[in-house]
Amino acid sequence: MMSHIPKKILVWPLFGAGMEKFGKNDQACEVPLPEPGADELLVRIDAIGLCFSDVKLIRAGEEHPRVISENLAADPVIPGHEAVMTVVKVGDKLSGKFRCGQRFIIQADIYVNGKGFAYGYAINGGMAQYSLIDQRVLNGDEGCYLLPLKDETPSAVAALMEPWTCVQASYMIENRSAPRPGGEVLIVAEPGNTGIYSAGAALKQAAPAKVTAVNLSAAAVKALSAELGLPVETASELPQAAFDDLFLCDCGRKLTEKAGKLGKRQAVISLIGEYPDENWSFDVGSIHYEGWFYQGAGGTCLSAAYGRNVRSTWKTGGSCWLAGGAGAMGQMHTQMAAEAPDGPSRILVSDMDDARLVNVRKLLADTVARRGIEFKTVNPGKITPAEFDRILDNFAPGGFDDVIMLVPAVPVLNASAKKLSRGGLMNIFAGIPAGKEGELNVRAIAAGGVRYIGSSGSRTAHLRHTLELAESGALRPVTALAAIGGMKALKQGLQAVIDAKYPGKTVIFPNCPDLPLTPVNKLSGLAEGIEATLDENGFYTLATEKRLFEKYSCR
Repeated sequence: MMSHIPKKILVWPLFGAGMEKFGKNDQACEVPLPEPGADELLVRIDAIGLCFSDVKLIRAGEEHPRVISENLAADPVIPGHEAVMTVVKVGDKLSGKFRCGQRFIIQADIYVNGKGFAYGYAINGGMAQYSLIDQRVLNGDEGCYLLPLKDETPSAVAALMEPWTCVQASYMIENRSAPRPGGEVLIVAEPGNTGIYSAGAALKQAAPAKVTAVNLSAAAVKALSAELGLPVETASELPQAAFDDLFLCDCGRKLTEKAGKLGKRQAVISLIGEYPDENWSFDVGSIHYEGWFYQGAGGTCLSAAYGRNVRSTWKTGGSCWLAGGAGAMGQMHTQMAAEAPDGPSRILVSDMDDARLVNVRKLLADTVARRGIEFKTVNPGKITPAEFDRILDNFAPGGFDDVIMLVPAVPVLNASAKKLSRGGLMNIFAGIPAGKEGELNVRAIAAGGVRYIGSSGSRTAHLRHTLELAESGALRPVTALAAIGGMKALKQGLQAVIDAKYPGKTVIFPNCPDLPLTPVNKLSGLAEGIEATLDENGFYTLATEKRLFEKYSCR
C-alpha cells in the first residue's frame, strides 16, 4: 500500500444523457475511496485524455451501445477511457502478480466471454482520482488489458497512446480477401433473372455452412449446388437474417440498397455484374462501426470479387486528401501520412479552422521538406464550394488515391467520395453512426475498384505496438498534446473538445484538482522556470510534468 491515499476522492459520474447530467451542478462529486477486493487493484489515475467519444457517451447516456447500466440515475458510470494509472493497493489474491508503484495504460475495449465491458462505458473509467480494476480487466478474453509503462514516459504523453493507437489501427485493417470459411452466404438477384452464376474457387474452398439464394432461377440454383457440393436454400424474398458474405448479382437500386444492409459484423458485400454510373445509398456508418466491406467484379463468377484492391494503407507515392486533417485526431493522421517512408507524395489537408491549419503546417514543415512532399492546406469555409472544388481537381486531376474522412458528416463524405480515383480508398475514420446512409457510386465500387474501410477502437496488440513505437522513439505522440488541466477543469476541457478549441488533445490530471485548463503554448504561466523543462522543439517532457506535479498535485 502506498502512502498519502485520501479517504475521499473526486469523481465525474454520468447520471443520464446530457452534459447537465455529468457530475452535479457542473462540479465533480466527492465520494469515499473504494476499497479493493481480494482479486482487485486500487489504482491512482495519473492522467486521462479527453476524447470526442466521451462527448458522444455523455450525450447518449443509456442509449449508448457500450453502456450496460439501464438507469444511470440510479447506477451511474464514470467515463474516461484514455487512462494512465499507478497501482496503490493490491488485493490479497493478486499480491504475487502486481505491486504498488507499477504504472499502466489500459486497453479500453474489454471483452469477457465475447461480451463487451468497455472501460469508461460499462466499467468505471478514468475521470476519477482513484479507481478499482477488477477481473474483467485483469482476466478478460485477451488476458490482462493493462499494459506496463516505463517510468520515463510522462503521464500526459502516455494518455495519448490510446488515440494514437486508434489512428494506427485504422491503417492495419485486415479486410477478407476470401469468403469466410464455414460462413453463411446470401446470393441475390432480381426476380426473373435467368443468369447462371459460378461460385469460383474461393467460395468453393470456403465450404460455407449455409447458402441462401433469392430470386435465382432453378437452373442457377442447381448449378451452384453442384459446384459447391451442398444444398442451396431458395427464397423469393430477402430473409431477416444477417450473413457473412453477400453477392448481389445484377441487382437494381432498390434491391441492392435493401440487401446490402444484411451483413453480420465484418461482412463482405460483393456487387457482381454490370452496375450503372449512379450514386446509391449505403450504410456508411456500418463501414466504420461494423467493418462492412463493399467490393465488386464484372461477369458471373462470385469469387472474382475477392482480392481486388484490398488495402488499408496509403498508396505509396500517391495523392492523399485528409478532410478535417488539422483537428485533434486529424493531426495524428496527417503526421503519420507525412512521416511514413512508404506514404503519399502529395498531401492536401482541409479544415475549417485557420489556427489548426497553421499549427499542422508548422508541426510538419521539416518533415515535408525532408521527404519532398507536395503539401497544401485549405480552409473550405473561406472560399466558395466551386473554388474548393477547383482546388481539389487541380491538386489531383485524376482523383485522390486516398481520402481520409475525419469529419463525421454524411454530406461531406458524399462530396469527398466523388473525388476518389479509380482504385481509390476512403478511410472512414470519423464515427458516423451505424445506420446512417451515404451516397456512393456503384459502378466505381463494382468496376472501378473504389473501396471504403473504417474501424472503431483497437485491439490490445495494436496498443502494445503503439507503446513500443513511442517508447523506442519511432513515434512522437507528444506532438498531439494541445492542452492540460486539473480535475476541477475537466468539464471545461470537454466543452473545449466540443468547441474544437485546441489544435490537438487535452489531458486532465485528476490528482491536480486546481490546475487550470491551459494550452501547452502557455505553460510558462503555470510554474516558475517551466520553460526550461521543455525539449529543444518546445514540447512537453517528464521534467515539465514533475514541475507541474510539484506545484499542483495532491498525491
